[in-house]
Amino acid sequence: MTIFTDFTTFGAWRRVGVPVALAVSALSLAACSGSSGSAEPTATVTVTAPPSPSDEPSPEASPASSPSPEPSSTSVFDDPADDDWPPISDKTPPIFGEVFQSDPGHDFTKGISPSRDGIVRGELRTMQDANVAEYVPIKFVKDPSSGQGRFEGPKEGDVMAFAAPIAKNVVFLSAVGCDGKDQTINNQYIGTQSCSRDKLISRAVKGGLYALITVKNHQIAKVVEIYAP
Repeated sequence: MTIFTDFTTFGAWRRVGVPVALAVSALSLAACSGSSGSAEPTATVTVTAPPSPSDEPSPEASPASSPSPEPSSTSVFDDPADDDWPPISDKTPPIFGEVFQSDPGHDFTKGISPSRDGIVRGELRTMQDANVAEYVPIKFVKDPSSGQGRFEGPKEGDVMAFAAPIAKNVVFLSAVGCDGKDQTINNQYIGTQSCSRDKLISRAVKGGLYALITVKNHQIAKVVEIYAP
């Protein structure tokens, strides 16, 4: 299955880049729909156990240098174009879902800020500073003629970027190992290797990190990488 990544710069007013193709070996069409696939990746897969519940970040943790934003008391921008999209929630979205998730009521006109608490299928694109990561929702786009596909972010001109501090006790489960030289995934093609916060930041700086991103108390509390080399 072929996966394309896209890159862009960030700022108070966003513009979104064009996807770049990358290949995922032997990713079956069944895996794309969320069911277990019949084909396995060609490389040796190392599956490690996810962290125990005690490793989960506490909601109270907060980087001292990045206070949580105050909620706005004014009316917020609500684009009706996303009314049919599934909202961001604490339910894990389909890994290869084919529609963006929406954040109803989020005001993208007032600058970049965290999405609501919940799990976002998204791309970590860059770091705004030493603690704050920028991310956008993504969807999987199939090619009917080949059965392959790619992840896509919002189109250029669609302002849908978020940014949130990375919690000090963030959980990062990598799909390529902490050294980036392995395949540490399960049968859903998501990461299982627990790596450090510094490793997550170094990956986020480069962009193209597709993941299930958990936001708690306006911070990024957990990042589970989707295998998309």
